[in-house]
Amino acid sequence: MVEQQRFQLRRVVLWMAATVLLHFLVGTRTHALHGLHILLAGMFFVPILIGAVTFGTRGGVLTALAAGVLYLAHLLWSWRGSEMGNADQYAMIAVYFIVGIVAGRLVSVANFRKWQRDEIIRRAYRESLGAKEK
Repeated sequence: MVEQQRFQLRRVVLWMAATVLLHFLVGTRTHALHGLHILLAGMFFVPILIGAVTFGTRGGVLTALAAGVLYLAHLLWSWRGSEMGNADQYAMIAVYFIVGIVAGRLVSVANFRKWQRDEIIRRAYRESLGAKEK
């Protein structure tokens, strides 16, 4: 793993830890706190996107898996006994996977297209060198 990937992996872990910690600490006693609580559920998208951009589809999926497990732990701890009332919260786990897969695929496609473009440039350069030698 190159240094840039290590740095991004640390960012993913830091975002996840901060999001989980805040999610567990922030209650839903008032409307404002409940709004913040919902925002924190969306903050899991940040590390998912960082993982997808840095590591492609595999990174997006693995980061989404980690976010899903952590979010599920929060749901089971904080919202136990009210499954039907919180179906939207359980659905967020599926959304994490969808975002991880789609973002990862988009990055993989962009990287492949960049490789194709670079390959065309390399071939054209080699051909121009060959034409100069003749």
